[in-house]
Amino acid sequence: MIKPRILANNYKKISIILNNINKNKINTPLVGPVLIGSRAAKWHVSSFREPNDWDLIATPLQTTLFINKVKESRAIFNNINLIHYPGGGLKLVGECIELSTSEKPISFDIELVSDKVDLRNMKSNVNLNKEENVKEDVNNSKDNIQDDINKIEFEKFNDIRPKISSLMILEMCQNIKDKIMFPLMSNFLCIVAPLKILEALKTSHINWPADFHKNIADLHLLRILLDYNKVSTIQPLCSPQRDEPIELMLRLVLKKLKLYKANQRVPHDDLHELVKYGDHPIYQGLKDDQSKAWIKKSLFEKLDYQTKLNCVKEEAMVIALERYLIPMISENQETSYNLALIRICTTLTKGWFRQFAIDNYPQLINLDKDLLSIARNIIKKFPIKLKKPVLLILDPETQAIFDSIRPYTETLSFSNKFLGYDPDFNITGVKITSPVNGNISVTAIITTLCEYKFSCNPSASWSASVVILPSKDLKTFLSKNNKNEDRNYESSEYGFKDPLVIHTYYYNHNELFSDLTSKYIFSLRIKANTSGSSWGVGEDIWKPIYIKAKSADDVASILEIPGLTGDLLFKYVLDFLNPTLTNNGETPLKHWVNELKSEGAIPIEPEQHLWYHAWNYELKSLFM
Repeated sequence: MIKPRILANNYKKISIILNNINKNKINTPLVGPVLIGSRAAKWHVSSFREPNDWDLIATPLQTTLFINKVKESRAIFNNINLIHYPGGGLKLVGECIELSTSEKPISFDIELVSDKVDLRNMKSNVNLNKEENVKEDVNNSKDNIQDDINKIEFEKFNDIRPKISSLMILEMCQNIKDKIMFPLMSNFLCIVAPLKILEALKTSHINWPADFHKNIADLHLLRILLDYNKVSTIQPLCSPQRDEPIELMLRLVLKKLKLYKANQRVPHDDLHELVKYGDHPIYQGLKDDQSKAWIKKSLFEKLDYQTKLNCVKEEAMVIALERYLIPMISENQETSYNLALIRICTTLTKGWFRQFAIDNYPQLINLDKDLLSIARNIIKKFPIKLKKPVLLILDPETQAIFDSIRPYTETLSFSNKFLGYDPDFNITGVKITSPVNGNISVTAIITTLCEYKFSCNPSASWSASVVILPSKDLKTFLSKNNKNEDRNYESSEYGFKDPLVIHTYYYNHNELFSDLTSKYIFSLRIKANTSGSSWGVGEDIWKPIYIKAKSADDVASILEIPGLTGDLLFKYVLDFLNPTLTNNGETPLKHWVNELKSEGAIPIEPEQHLWYHAWNYELKSLFM
């Protein structure tokens, strides 16, 4: 996954970049800016939910005018960032606020569009470093600033009329008379996109898990307002018959893909038998070849409406059981079912099956089976075999240090905060207070993440982070991470975003972890894929292991415990929390450590936590 890149974060630099783009004059005058999103919907329907920001589509020239109008008014920019999304486009994101007022800042998100310059693709001669991206050098003259950012250029279109969704929206709004004034400015009018465009845009990003409940509610409200859902209650809801230009615009965002059924740890077919509505699970009658995973659309279309709904509900109930209820991540069957339904509507399925679930979501949200009883029976009949923890044999001196720390160690709980966020994201932590000085303590937080991609060739990725820092710095550390634009836009290669902005991600394109400070004592990334259509069918291939290790000596020293080194502190945290990667994610790490043991690079005795071996070996390698 290629990270978004902040090109500039002050209006002067941004204006220079936009002026350089404006030199490439557009082929035909474009109307705009166009207001989209919830604020546009609110303009049409006063009962629509309250919007949070102003989402606009505008040309570079219109965006330059926007910046100038803000500066001419009695407003200032609280923050402003020009962000490039490689392959996606260019956005101006920030806040402005009127001086001498207690009103909330006005947030804006402007997507830039041009019919001459391809803002999705920046020329490769751009090589701004991070300091140039994030900090404004106040000592630079205007000429020096311009020299730096004049390097930023974008590719030009070869086509006379490039097909880009945002450009099509501007073209479709040519004759729209509905307009609204942007606040703080007396003469900056925005065209309000019609409801048909808003519905199509909402459809285009309904498949992302973030804010799903809000988005699905918005989508169906828009369809009701447009009379798209005006059908008999015994007929399935379906995607509307949109005007051809709007449908073409939507197709530029969406791709029609086949449905793939995921293999899970709990036998999927057995669970289907427990939640079936008839004599057999519905999906079994939708496959020509029972050995293959996907079901046929033509057979699905022959079902009556209620059976189609039940087919989706069976799949959602199975996912709820295997991902939430049986692993005992949740004991709330309604919540588990709704989370499973969200997965079907977003990341677990694709194409026509997912679209049917989205279109008919209001008819699917009510659970009508007792999943909790099913889960309890399975747990009782097939209890999970827990792995025996590795018993560390400590020397007497180390044992004495550990024994002195344990009474002053407090387990931190994050489960309530993250329950239901992602079943394969785990966060644990401890707070260790100094036995010598009760006003001093350190906090250790461990995050692990396991992600899957189900496609023709499934893949999985595991990652882990260990952060150890003085407890007094924790609040500042979290605050800085949340305010850091680079960290806020980071996500894993599968799209997961850590809500605490602590977890580190590894990026294949530059073979680097995301920004690591001295607080990150250990970072790990493991990946695997298969050459077959599912795990165990083809050859399972483990990719290289990536590890980053840093010393914990400095943070250990503040506890003022005689003999406590960074090595012992890291060892103690692992011993206390005993973290692990789920779903066999540590398999290649074990092989690697065993190989190093056979070579004599790692001592065979005493037995240590697997992560400690990796951390210690990597740390020593830095000084060889």
